[in-house]
Amino acid sequence: MKVYAAANVADVSVEWSDNFSQESQGAPSRKRHRSRQQDLPSDNPDLDEQHSEEASEDEVRYESPAGVKFCSRSEAICAELLRRYVPHFDLREGLTFQVPVGRDQHGNVFAVDFLVDGVLFEYHPVRLFKNRRRFGDFLNKQEYRTYTQMYHSLRRDQRDFFQEAMRARLTKNYYAKRRALLDQHPSYRRMELVVATNPEEFYHLILKRLGKNVPRTVERFLAIFEELRLSLPCC
Repeated sequence: MKVYAAANVADVSVEWSDNFSQESQGAPSRKRHRSRQQDLPSDNPDLDEQHSEEASEDEVRYESPAGVKFCSRSEAICAELLRRYVPHFDLREGLTFQVPVGRDQHGNVFAVDFLVDGVLFEYHPVRLFKNRRRFGDFLNKQEYRTYTQMYHSLRRDQRDFFQEAMRARLTKNYYAKRRALLDQHPSYRRMELVVATNPEEFYHLILKRLGKNVPRTVERFLAIFEELRLSLPCC
């Protein structure tokens, strides 16, 4: 159901310009480090699909030894960590995992990743790249092209700030779209929805709140998350 546009790039560019002018006063050389260079669009937009092949590695389907089918490695990792740290969490498709919350006009089912202790939980890293199936989390090709053109028009020291503004807008719109869908459902409209866009948010928003005996530091948790990512076989 297309309730909200995925992003309004024009609004982000205006907000970014105002914020950057304020942030840059007294801090012209601020730098940020990134662990995933593929988040950056290539200087040639035609090469973006090549980069998206790397960025979409996480979307490879995975089937657990128990026969549970996941849409991505991240989904499988979250399921394992919920099972490991949340007391009495049981992975039951349709009830606590891939919970159906509605259908589109073509009959396709919309589902929320997990239902954990009365909280609906989605793990959704923001997608800034297109692949063969979609234009990232952007609504269409035009919005994606506007984003890449704006990105490439900036100086290198401005690009991180612009990307963070776009990532925040995409996250906000994704949440709003899912919330609007849930608000139409008789059983789930009063339930809390939590969307985590990275492992750190998963740790703080879900596991620290609902889990027991979780790793004491986020650094240790990230190491466990990465160990699971590397151990999951491709299929």
